[in-house]
Amino acid sequence: MLRVVLPLAVLIWPAFPQVPGNPLQEALALFNSGRYRECFEVVSPFVQRNPNSGAAHKLLGMDEFMLGKPREALLEVQRAAELTPDDADAFYYLGRLHFSTDNAVAALAAFQRAIALDPSSVRAHNQLGQTYEALGRPADAERAYLQAIEQERNQLKKSEWPYYNLGLLYLNSGRSEDAIAYFHQALACNPAFPEAKIKLAVALSNQKLPNEALKLLEEAVKIDPRNAEAHYRLALLLSKTGKQEEAQQHFALFQKYRKP
Repeated sequence: MLRVVLPLAVLIWPAFPQVPGNPLQEALALFNSGRYRECFEVVSPFVQRNPNSGAAHKLLGMDEFMLGKPREALLEVQRAAELTPDDADAFYYLGRLHFSTDNAVAALAAFQRAIALDPSSVRAHNQLGQTYEALGRPADAERAYLQAIEQERNQLKKSEWPYYNLGLLYLNSGRSEDAIAYFHQALACNPAFPEAKIKLAVALSNQKLPNEALKLLEEAVKIDPRNAEAHYRLALLLSKTGKQEEAQQHFALFQKYRKP
């Protein structure tokens, strides 16, 4: 089953001094507004002038990833981690890059280092859980997600991701009743999270609650009309309830929007 992964594009946090004319601050603002090519044009020459700046290598690496250069990105973030061995963010991003290139073993080491440096990091614990899943270690993944949730409770900014990922872990292992509670908590953090609505609908269907599931899938389609899985699940549920014409409409939309 396809897993939703937190996008890299929203992960760089402002970590540079708010100094007028600071090129890194300018580059970060460009990155966070999605202007990756312009960001590269600012940060790349800065790195050349300041080769020992871990912060600059980190930002350049993440920008290169968004520009479709994963190999170059990995080298830059590895350099950032070498230059700033106490920077939890550098190791977190290094883990994300390893994970995105299917190197789960290297990702595991990077996330463990990030957590050692910052035990309160919700995102690092969450990504550690995903890495353990990729390595076929569900019990370790469960513990990592629970730790992420424990840390999340102490944060002002709430994250839906550890709740969603733990719910998905339970759903995929046949524990629909346990999954339902965590999908509800994910939606409490982000009511407009279509994937959580879809997976909650699946869990509710497994528990013989089709009406509640149908409502959630209809909401998911309204939020994200191009969501192929939402249309597919809705088609299945409508078909089971005898609404064949509506089911065929959603199946056609599934065929239209699904990825090759």
